[in-house]
Amino acid sequence: MLALAAVAPVEAAPADLPGQKSNFVVSTGYLKGASPRNWVRLGWYRFDAASGTVSARTYFWNQRKPAKRVPSGTTPGADCAPGEKATPPGVRRCPVMTVEGFRDTASERRAGVYRLATEQIDGEQVPTVLIKWNTATPWSEKWKVRTQPGITRLEFVYSTKATSGYGYGSNAPLTERRGAKTIRDHKQRINLEMDSWAHGKFERKTGPFHPRPFHVCGGRATYCMTYLQPSGPCGKGCQQGTTDTSVQYYLTRIGVHDRRDTYWHWCTCLAPTDPSACYRGNSHVKPMLQVLDDSGGFRGWVGVEASFSPAGKRNDDMLAVFSMTDVAGGRAATAPIAVAAR
Repeated sequence: MLALAAVAPVEAAPADLPGQKSNFVVSTGYLKGASPRNWVRLGWYRFDAASGTVSARTYFWNQRKPAKRVPSGTTPGADCAPGEKATPPGVRRCPVMTVEGFRDTASERRAGVYRLATEQIDGEQVPTVLIKWNTATPWSEKWKVRTQPGITRLEFVYSTKATSGYGYGSNAPLTERRGAKTIRDHKQRINLEMDSWAHGKFERKTGPFHPRPFHVCGGRATYCMTYLQPSGPCGKGCQQGTTDTSVQYYLTRIGVHDRRDTYWHWCTCLAPTDPSACYRGNSHVKPMLQVLDDSGGFRGWVGVEASFSPAGKRNDDMLAVFSMTDVAGGRAATAPIAVAAR
């Protein structure tokens, strides 16, 4: 929990909104070096033009207090997770996992002021927003503001605390969300941009995300999707004697009346060969928030990875900050993202 300073807020003149949008979903992180001090944040920013103030509600996960994997509350049915009943065996019928704390209300609250400007950055004149949070220790962050019809993209410039970040805003209420079928049927190309940390190293990656191969579950779990990728970059740590390189993917909602989703995936060969068994090791757990445009149209997600090693080996933690959207801009996709679940 953040400690708020017992001081008066910084004076702020009335301001416009970043890209004329008030509601943003934002992911940030400190991803740097071999020391286990890395962290990720995920949450909502609300801007108020009349007062020039901004408020935030965020989730926070860090290596100094590793969070456990916990059930999301969703177990897909046999129609989209047939497991041993499929030929060959398909998606395993496992409780979808997420990160401890993400099913609860966001624990962090903070308030601040913001300033809009036009600045020259890397030889380009670009609109920016500078946020100064009213916290016990100095905390500010700056973003480029890229406006497109119905949506605004925030591009990370700097922060006194974070090293990476992604953000998208619109005027759609943060209580709105879109369902699994809408996501699966999304036609525009979704591009993944990810800043990640593992084994003491930072890496920047891009790649496409394809929702069409996913199966939307029926019955009582229509908010869940699954996919068995036939072949992936699996091998290290796999059960001896197996040649299975498939990857198990699950995507389900967390929030009923907000933007929360969770993404879970792992290499099949890491689990026991029994096709009804679930993997209990160092799988990838990725809390996400849906990106919607002004009309409420689904555009993708911002998210984080907060996968802490169950064995307590901080060097085996996997942390990331990412966006998966169809919004133009940012880094172009180059190749599929390698899955390296352990």
